[in-house]
Amino acid sequence: MTPRPAAPAGPEAGGRAADALDLARELERDMEGEVRFDRVSRLLYSTDASIYQILPLGVVLPRSERDVIAAVEAARRHGVPVLPRGGGTSLAGQTVGPAVVIDYSKHMRRLLEVDPERRTARVQPGIVLDELNRLLAPRGLMFAPDPSTSNRGNVGGALGNNSCGAHSIVWGKTSDNVSSLRAVLSDGTAAELGRIERARIESAAAGDGLLGSVVRELVAVGSEYRAEVASRYPGISRRVSGYNLDLLPPGGGRDLDLARFVVGSEGTLLNVTEATLSLVPRPGHRALAALHFADLIESMEAAALALEAGPAAVEHVGSMILRQARNNLEYSRLMDWVQGDPEAVLLVEFAGDSEREVGAGLDRLDRLMRGSGLGYAVTRIVDPAEQARVWAVRRAGLGLMMNAPGTDKPLPFVEDTAVDPADLPEFVRRFDRIVREAGTEAGYYGHASVGCLHIRPLIDLTRSSGVERMVAIADAVSDLVLEFGGALSGEHGDGLVRSPFIEKMFGPAVVEAFGRVKRAFDPRGIMNPGKIVDPPAMTENLRIDPSYRAVVGPTEISFEREGGLAAAIEMCNGQGACRKPAGGTMCPSFMATRDEEHSTRGRANALRSAISGALPLEEMTGDRVGRVLDLCLGCKACRAECPSNVDMAKLKFEVTARRRRERGAGLRERALGNVDRLGALGSMFAPVSNWALESPAAGEVIERLVGIDRRRSLPRYAGQTFRQWMRARAPRGRSAPAPARAALFADTFTDYHHPEIGRAAVEALEALGIEVTAPPFRCCGRPQLTAGDVDRARRNAAHNVAVAASVLEDGSALVGLEPSCALTFTDEYLDLLPGDPRARMVAAEMQLVDRFLAGAIADRGFAVGTGRAGRTLLHGHCQQRALVGIRHSVDVLRALRGPGVREIDAGCCGMAGSFGFEREHYDISMAIGALALFPAIGAQEGEFEVVSMGVSCRQQIADGTGVRARHLVEVAAEALAGAGAAL
Repeated sequence: MTPRPAAPAGPEAGGRAADALDLARELERDMEGEVRFDRVSRLLYSTDASIYQILPLGVVLPRSERDVIAAVEAARRHGVPVLPRGGGTSLAGQTVGPAVVIDYSKHMRRLLEVDPERRTARVQPGIVLDELNRLLAPRGLMFAPDPSTSNRGNVGGALGNNSCGAHSIVWGKTSDNVSSLRAVLSDGTAAELGRIERARIESAAAGDGLLGSVVRELVAVGSEYRAEVASRYPGISRRVSGYNLDLLPPGGGRDLDLARFVVGSEGTLLNVTEATLSLVPRPGHRALAALHFADLIESMEAAALALEAGPAAVEHVGSMILRQARNNLEYSRLMDWVQGDPEAVLLVEFAGDSEREVGAGLDRLDRLMRGSGLGYAVTRIVDPAEQARVWAVRRAGLGLMMNAPGTDKPLPFVEDTAVDPADLPEFVRRFDRIVREAGTEAGYYGHASVGCLHIRPLIDLTRSSGVERMVAIADAVSDLVLEFGGALSGEHGDGLVRSPFIEKMFGPAVVEAFGRVKRAFDPRGIMNPGKIVDPPAMTENLRIDPSYRAVVGPTEISFEREGGLAAAIEMCNGQGACRKPAGGTMCPSFMATRDEEHSTRGRANALRSAISGALPLEEMTGDRVGRVLDLCLGCKACRAECPSNVDMAKLKFEVTARRRRERGAGLRERALGNVDRLGALGSMFAPVSNWALESPAAGEVIERLVGIDRRRSLPRYAGQTFRQWMRARAPRGRSAPAPARAALFADTFTDYHHPEIGRAAVEALEALGIEVTAPPFRCCGRPQLTAGDVDRARRNAAHNVAVAASVLEDGSALVGLEPSCALTFTDEYLDLLPGDPRARMVAAEMQLVDRFLAGAIADRGFAVGTGRAGRTLLHGHCQQRALVGIRHSVDVLRALRGPGVREIDAGCCGMAGSFGFEREHYDISMAIGALALFPAIGAQEGEFEVVSMGVSCRQQIADGTGVRARHLVEVAAEALAGAGAAL
């Protein structure tokens, strides 16, 4: 898709690229922060989570308020727009425009000060909401607004949109939780914005400079448009459309709170550089009830009734989200609280200072629901961990719905309406009728407690009829909202999608007042133009429209499962779950760098630009896009944790293979793609090969020629490989029945580098009465895929599938020891050998050794207790977490070590196979490990052991902490030895 900016402005209008270069040079001269005006960087910022795309003029990442001033002053001199941006999670298109984008999220993200007595916190705009609340938690305080994007949304974005979230029924909107702001105005001056007492308004209005004229105009607007504001503003709590004229003092008759007034102005008035936020006490206890309904309207009727129980939140989750969650790798594991197949679920939360208080709330709700006859089931959820699982599904609703199959997608264009909660049943009934009469359906979710539902009709924007349908629905829904006295936007803001309807909602007089406010703050019109005031048409600047064409060329691996390469790339809808700075695994490189370029979204945008014509297709394998993909570790976390299931590791395999096909392979690619052959040679000549590798001279040569960082310890070669050990063992007769036979996939690393892992697996399994074989498999093919050698990976896959099929036909279980290698059978083989029924059979049957052990131990009712004193810490391998989970590892360890087993609360280790060995990646690899994994292990006291099934994980733990982590089978062999296990 080639971006089509509305009303092109600034140095590139008319093709004046030289002016853009001059502006970039000025910014580089005057700023300490980063300045990016190359086309790829601009494309990465041309989208957000909305349906729009506009190419910005450039991007700056300021480090200080002084940088922001420099950027605004330079833009003002050149007559170009400025657009403040944080996480870029806007659903209405606020954060795209033909402007210089100021991204606060990378550098200006600190908590500056906390005042526990006044219950305030002073922060920079780029701090993530959940990150802020983690820092406030030890003081028992929190910033209350909690939109569903709180794990990656910034405070600046909450200020720009006047965000609310699930608990606004208790704590209100962002504007209700702001004490004061520090901002850079459109003329480049810094100003403090707060409450101006009535007695001081006149003196403030008499002040010099832009701020004085702003105060004068606001007082005048408040007085002159008082009657229109009173008649046109809806009388509900959830209205964030337009400017906050209802807060203006008529004729100076009350205090003027400038900070509250500018909240929700979407960057059209000023740049916030600091915010002093009001905090609230963190509730000591919470409890949830999940009410299940077979009918949508019935759930709306129950929502109003649930409010009588005094809840802290009433959230609606519709059937489309529930269906998609069940089909999602990660979220399907979180769905055990759902009973049956509901059309809708209401999540009703109670908060308080004691278990008794929240329990009483649940009891009140029970009595109300039983008396009403509404709903068919209730699930009570009091355990905090279980509640977190439920909320994770609710917060992923947007992304989950966008993963609906087909070209019709649930799009955000009427998804933010708000009405009185008592009106919800009839409003939703009428809304649903509009959608169905237009020939489509919609997904439902949102904040039923305040009448703000996010309703998303399914639309195909690649068809002219789809665009026409979108406009017709938007027009009819806007009429409906006005009829019910509601608001077009209850929390997501106006942006590009709803600003065209502002006059319809507020009338021409109020829109005239909006224009006066805009001109007062922004006389030259440089602050994020086209939003709220003087917007383009709703259908301009669409990211995908009927002219959209994707050209992908022949692929190296199959994308049949995704519906093609274009569909695989376009799974990314921009909602930015990959930008969370903590929690889970996705996206480890972004967590370390906080750079949009190193997020899954950034990589998908770069690839989408290449297939859509915004970049030439050949740029997909070019150096600049290569840098965007470079820090993808292939962890597969996005495959599971992204609600839309974007598989960036697979996309990188495809690009790497194309690049190798075009350019050939370098020495390092050849070496890393042949680790199995090098392993055979190294083991053949061990211990001489190990002595050579350990010499300082060898490290220097390998670093210079192959690019392997000399600071990284290299794995030793085994003098006796695992296969040799198996062949040397005394023959064992087949005495066990078929279910008790296991064929081990001895991966390259187990065979040539860590045969002790294979030996331990054999000993553990035989102790459980299981007959073990090691068939003649080849390398799994993942090292070859990483190096772009698809042909050899495919040959290895075909060989391994044939061997595995024979093993399975013989009645043996197929068991793998190394997660990344074994899971190649279950995932990549389906793409290397599409349509091969044996590949599908093998993929379904391959299991990791933890799952096999867990089954064997459970079948035999076997447990050996604690085995040793101290704690057992489990670090889960990334791909294992993503594709199959680590619950079986936990089960095995608890059976062998007792209840003192704890999962390390850390994401990716940062090693990722060859990634952490490479010279240019060593530092980022260690930085990723230092985010959570290394500190978690370093904080341990007393006796403890660390367990991880991944060979890369174990090496990274050793290199980063000095602790030797053990494979699960080593623990099992030790615990089971001599324990007397029997069939």
